[in-house]
Amino acid sequence: MGVVSSFVTAWRLVLTTPALLLPALVYSLLSLPQMLLQFFYSGESAAVLAGGAAYSILMWLISPFFIAGLLVAARDALEGRASIDSFLKGGRRYYLYMLLASVIYILLIGAGFLALLFVALLLGLGAGAVLPGDASTVFVLIFLLLGGLTLLVLMILFNFYDVGVAIEGLDPVKTFRNSLSFVKSRPLSVLAFLLLSYFTVGIIYFPLLLTLLYHLISSLPSLTLEDLSTGALPRPGFGLGVLLTLLLIITSALATCFTYTYRAVFYLDVRR
Repeated sequence: MGVVSSFVTAWRLVLTTPALLLPALVYSLLSLPQMLLQFFYSGESAAVLAGGAAYSILMWLISPFFIAGLLVAARDALEGRASIDSFLKGGRRYYLYMLLASVIYILLIGAGFLALLFVALLLGLGAGAVLPGDASTVFVLIFLLLGGLTLLVLMILFNFYDVGVAIEGLDPVKTFRNSLSFVKSRPLSVLAFLLLSYFTVGIIYFPLLLTLLYHLISSLPSLTLEDLSTGALPRPGFGLGVLLTLLLIITSALATCFTYTYRAVFYLDVRR
């Protein structure tokens, strides 16, 4: 099928398979408090911030079940046998491996980021002792740019670890080797897939972003310095609040469903 044909197939499955849409909708509803806190309550009291952090950890613990279940359900949908039962079985069967793999992924990217900062600090100190001030700053910025690109490449190379767990049934270590091999053998296809996937998710969220922008612009005359310092958006009125809540649920569910369906369809197609 390829990048484009897999994209078309993924949308066909998303729009015609309730076993994919319903779990994504449930996940979106579970994520709603977290999204509302991020948008409208990020500058509140310490108790609200602590509650938001606790809920974020809870969602992180829940997410592997939904990711594994959606990937398995997408695979079954491609074969014409998707059901809610396949989602539930996939989530239960691969939850622990998916959770452990996500921990390893975070550690890998986090370790790379910390190593980058450490080397940048050493280079900055060394360059400051040898080069003029402006030249040493430029040197460190160039290094940070190259380091950031290296981290991005690392994230791309290990991007398919979740597919390896749910579709190949690999353990949390072998799935990273599988992702590395998968990406290295077809880098242009993977890059095109990622660009198309992220662009589509952006299009899905565009109505929500447009509504948030309208809300922000219309609230500008009443904003105070205290409001701006919190970093949270002004709280909308009832009507706009209902609209934003519905848009949050719908766009999040559709983006989640599309993302994992497209991942499964693309992977299964190009690995043949």
